[in-house]
Amino acid sequence: MKKTLTIMTFLFLQTSLFGWHESFSTDATPNDDGIFTSDMSWAWWGWGGVEVADGELIMSFPEPGTDPFDIDSDWIQIDQSIDANAEITPTNAEIWIKMKFLREGGTVNGDQFHTCVAIDPDFLTNYGVYTAAIHQEAGVGGYHFATDQFSGPAASEAVTYNSWFWEKITVVDETVSIWTFTDGGSPAETPDHVFTTDAVTDPAATLILVSAFDDDSTTLHISDVYYNEAPVLALGDDAILPSGYGLGQNYPNPFNPTTNISYTVPEAGQVNLTIFNALGEEVSTLVNNVVTSGTHTATWSAGNNPSGVYFYRIVAGNFTQTRKLLLIK
Repeated sequence: MKKTLTIMTFLFLQTSLFGWHESFSTDATPNDDGIFTSDMSWAWWGWGGVEVADGELIMSFPEPGTDPFDIDSDWIQIDQSIDANAEITPTNAEIWIKMKFLREGGTVNGDQFHTCVAIDPDFLTNYGVYTAAIHQEAGVGGYHFATDQFSGPAASEAVTYNSWFWEKITVVDETVSIWTFTDGGSPAETPDHVFTTDAVTDPAATLILVSAFDDDSTTLHISDVYYNEAPVLALGDDAILPSGYGLGQNYPNPFNPTTNISYTVPEAGQVNLTIFNALGEEVSTLVNNVVTSGTHTATWSAGNNPSGVYFYRIVAGNFTQTRKLLLIK
């Protein structure tokens, strides 16, 4: 019995550490129930345009009169009731989104993107929802639907039309911090804006993304959503994380029988990269030697292993991180 409890504790601790990554790698459109599935399954609220094409989620202007909020918006949602892998931790979360506002010609408009970070379970009637808001004209801030108040805002040079940029959001209890930075850059030590979500005391475990458009000349494109996972920001695409260390999500995932794992270290040193099964037993060591600084890729060939959930862990200097992968045969 003691051994069983030990194993269950290990599994609980492991799964509580894992987030998820949506790369929109599979083209998709909503079905009759409003569900569309790329890497993961999302629910579309039924107005505005939503499609996944060529590695991007595209959100667009709704037909006139179809938006019940009357703000020309487009809404999508994910949680474990929609996708079992989409664990949402509303009071302790880290979210990274890579996006761009695409628009041809004209001046800056009031186009917006909202990441809902504290959602009252009854927000459809009391409008009790806070968002980390990006507004093309006003900048970056916190928005509260119930009071129509936009805290800040803080100016952001990264938020321009027709250019990819990142939004990073951290939530610690009622404190939300927002960073924006251009693709090819990295988040500053100090966030662009910090606000509190004190009016929502028991936020629902769901994530909602909202685009709101000034007119039909703009579309919002998203290439990646990381939830409680940090992207490995590669040279030539994005800069490495401020800490210098990173462990990427394996690709492909799920896989059969070979998958790739990327990791980043800021300086030469000893690196250990190990695979464990769901019982915490080591099944393979991919790296156990001194490596040079930079981003590296290790390959795991799991042909001799049974289908199931596995974990991979990196230890480099004082840095340790663990992620989940899925072998399906």
